[in-house]
Amino acid sequence: MKNRNLNFLLFGQLVSQTGDKFYMLALSFMVLETTGSAAKMGVVLFSGMLPLVTVGLFSGVVVDRVNRKNIIIATDILRGIIVSSVAFLYYKESLTFGMILFSQVLLGINSAFFNPTIPSVIPMIVQKKDLSKANAKTQFVSGFSKIAGPALGGILLSLYGYFIVFALNAISYFASALLECFMKIPSTQSDPRENFSSAFKEGYRYIFSDQKLLIILFMVFVIHFFVGSVEVAIPVIANLLPGKGVANMGYIQTALGTGAVIMALVLSYASISSGRESFLLFTAVSFAGLVLFFIGLLGLTEPYTFFYSGFFLLFGSAIILAGTSFQSLVQKNTETEMAGRVFGVVSSVGNFSIPFAMLVYGFFLEYFNCYLLLGISGLLIVIITLVSSSLYRKREGRCISRQTESA
Repeated sequence: MKNRNLNFLLFGQLVSQTGDKFYMLALSFMVLETTGSAAKMGVVLFSGMLPLVTVGLFSGVVVDRVNRKNIIIATDILRGIIVSSVAFLYYKESLTFGMILFSQVLLGINSAFFNPTIPSVIPMIVQKKDLSKANAKTQFVSGFSKIAGPALGGILLSLYGYFIVFALNAISYFASALLECFMKIPSTQSDPRENFSSAFKEGYRYIFSDQKLLIILFMVFVIHFFVGSVEVAIPVIANLLPGKGVANMGYIQTALGTGAVIMALVLSYASISSGRESFLLFTAVSFAGLVLFFIGLLGLTEPYTFFYSGFFLLFGSAIILAGTSFQSLVQKNTETEMAGRVFGVVSSVGNFSIPFAMLVYGFFLEYFNCYLLLGISGLLIVIITLVSSSLYRKREGRCISRQTESA
């Protein structure tokens, strides 16, 4: 699949997302180093996440009413300016903790507009039959940046310090914006008489009137929630395994990222056939649940890190398959003029459920065995997914029956 517009988008994302990952690594270490407080580091991460959840519930209205290409370029430029300011203030030794929090809030607000715009744009620049391949390529870029970003960030940070890392991330945003300028994206049509409030209400009316879409949104919550639980459990498992906990954690995280990249690469060439997205979504999530269940069982045998890494590789692959399937499913069943509002809600649900899961599982891990929690979580995923799949098929059957009757 050769698509000039998609390539510009993907290369821009690769540059900015990789830079973003080593920026967050450097920022976290700097806050921890200068304040000595892990709590303050958590506040910094949370301050960037909160606007993604809250503003994302409204940003989709803007995405559907404004030229989407302009939103992508403008948000990248603004993020470049924000990070440039952080770099400048650090260089002048004037960067305070309050300024860091403020910059994180601004970055989060920009991302709340940027994130739903990307999946909304993809159906406008690729053919319907190529949606799964295009989505898989975006997943590949995301997965690759999660592996390469921290690795590059660690090297750059050790060699050149914080200022260079901040400056390079700012440059990455400007470079991404430049690449995106060459994209050709059709403009969306919106009713100029419709005010923001009416458009907002119409978007949620559209979402809640589609029972299949609601089931998919619930699955988005399930996927992200249990990904968040795994992120909390990994450090605990790493410390329980033989050897050094930090090294074990590195092996497991690498396996998780490698599984994601491999699956995204496979799907980039082997497209999901039309009509199979829902089947693969529920199958992939069920498989991820089974993997967690077996990881829980592994805890009873105390195996080597190698075995855990293999299961986490499978878990990463299943999550990418599920993510690609649900994104293609939503894109194919959502009208273009509503895509921003739908993906705004998708983004908010996903961004809320991961930190929520971390909070919940962080509490549970104080009182319950890690392996027991993962095993029970795996079974819950399978049960929830089977029920959701059954409900989805029933709604799908009713839709087909109505179409047949109307014909």
